[in-house]
Amino acid sequence: MVNESCKLELNKFIILTVSFVQLLVISVICNVSANMLLKFGVTKGGGFTLQKTTIVTDVLRAAQNPFIILGLCLYGISFVLWLRVLSFNDLSKTYPIFVTFVFIVTTIGTAIFFKEHVSLLRILGMAVSIIGIYLIARS
Repeated sequence: MVNESCKLELNKFIILTVSFVQLLVISVICNVSANMLLKFGVTKGGGFTLQKTTIVTDVLRAAQNPFIILGLCLYGISFVLWLRVLSFNDLSKTYPIFVTFVFIVTTIGTAIFFKEHVSLLRILGMAVSIIGIYLIARS
């Protein structure tokens, strides 16, 4: 009887953990993809200045840019998944993990797709962040 109870609790833990990991990974992928699409869209669209004389034109141009629209849609999906993650996890534990993964995957993606330079210091920062995630996840 005790053994069955332990198995049930273990199964619940595995289901919640797998769900957490799956949702977190999908949310990170959507967030990173959204950022990269926004970057691509705003670059191809001529930039975004926020000056009084061009703000309306900039916003209208962005609203018609398919890369920006798709990026915003992916942000929306990431947001909904993030709400689900928050519904069964501590914010103080999940947010640092989420942000660090977004930072690392975005840095790798921008180096590959936008040919952005990634300095040794930034790589070292990512390594330190990974250690931080490990410590947070174990708490």
